[in-house]
Amino acid sequence: MPIGRAAHRVIKAFLERGGYWIRHGSVLPFGIDYQHDIKRLSSILGTDVDVFFDVGANTGQTSSAALSNFPSATIYAFEPDRTSFAALEKELSGARFRPFNLAMSDRSGEAPFFDYGALATSNSLVQNSQYALRSGNQATVRTVECDTLDAFCHRHGVDQIDVLKVDTEGHDLAVLRGANQMLSEARVQFIYIEFNTLLPKAGATGGALLPISEMLEPEFRFIASYPEYMITEGELFVTSNALFIRARADG
Repeated sequence: MPIGRAAHRVIKAFLERGGYWIRHGSVLPFGIDYQHDIKRLSSILGTDVDVFFDVGANTGQTSSAALSNFPSATIYAFEPDRTSFAALEKELSGARFRPFNLAMSDRSGEAPFFDYGALATSNSLVQNSQYALRSGNQATVRTVECDTLDAFCHRHGVDQIDVLKVDTEGHDLAVLRGANQMLSEARVQFIYIEFNTLLPKAGATGGALLPISEMLEPEFRFIASYPEYMITEGELFVTSNALFIRARADG
């Protein structure tokens, strides 16, 4: 047995005894790393990821990963909160990165924005998101500028969105409605979107996967879900994301 292979097996056995799971990326199950899954599916289908939309970019966590994982892609990052946007611009730059201090919605113009301060990842255009109701935190109401994906793409000459990531704390369906033309004309390839429950929750706006699936299928197919975090104290609260891919005509 070659020394390299023997050493690999010894290291693998040692790490797995310590609780680490070692697998090659080519056999990693779907549902672990969505950007890795998009890369694999794009390779299988013979498509490229040239345009990545990060809607709800916060301070650039997703955009940073996308810049690394998709080296030919231009990343459009949308963040309405001024403080988070300033951190986003400070963190990332370059010819392939285009940040916009905008909220995406189903309408253009000004809209109320619920700002949770230190919990900026919970900021939303809806007051009663599932997390806001669960946490009971109070928001400061501000005004932000909104646009639709259709209008933005038309103005900026964007013909295709290869990956559309949406994390808008309960406003996700409105973002998709604002992309009606892009979706109906088959100009979006992958959608990665946040959810908390499968069914709508009484008293809350958004956060349910079923209405999203009903809107996207059958033009899109569900690929996998990606759990992000859980709150286990009191009523269980889960934040996950779902990956959809546009169904091919021959599929």
